[in-house]
Amino acid sequence: AITDANVFIDLIYIELHEELFAIDLEIHTTHNVFYELNEKQQSVLSKFVKKKQLTLHSQEELKLPDDIRNNKRLSDSDKSVFSLAVELDAFILTGDDLLRKISGVQMIEVHGVLWLFDRFLENKLITKKKAAAQLKHLRGYNKRLPPDECEKRISIWS
Repeated sequence: AITDANVFIDLIYIELHEELFAIDLEIHTTHNVFYELNEKQQSVLSKFVKKKQLTLHSQEELKLPDDIRNNKRLSDSDKSVFSLAVELDAFILTGDDLLRKISGVQMIEVHGVLWLFDRFLENKLITKKKAAAQLKHLRGYNKRLPPDECEKRISIWS
């Protein structure tokens, strides 16, 4: 799974980053994404890099279709995530709306933080009560989350 900065930021904020590395996924990101994070977030993730649970990739040569390469609304980090997903034939973990839409058009599988909550529960890494509490906490911080999907999950988990 190629992970975008907003997923790391959200999971670190609600202290569920350990769980990301406990589910059966190979977690990758790019140096562009890593350097988008603040010092504290980089420090948290550096432990997983050292343990080889997070692989950082430098993307000097981005393999991108021209329409994506020339898209001014996509950041360099977004482009690096997309390029790495194509290179590794992997799905993307992001909450970025534009990156989700473009990936969908390009037939690249995309998941977000709500999908991760579901995996954490499936793998019994957190309880339903903790999932509901942490999602409520995250909603106060991340206004981009889909309200209906959040409410549905909180209702089921409470």
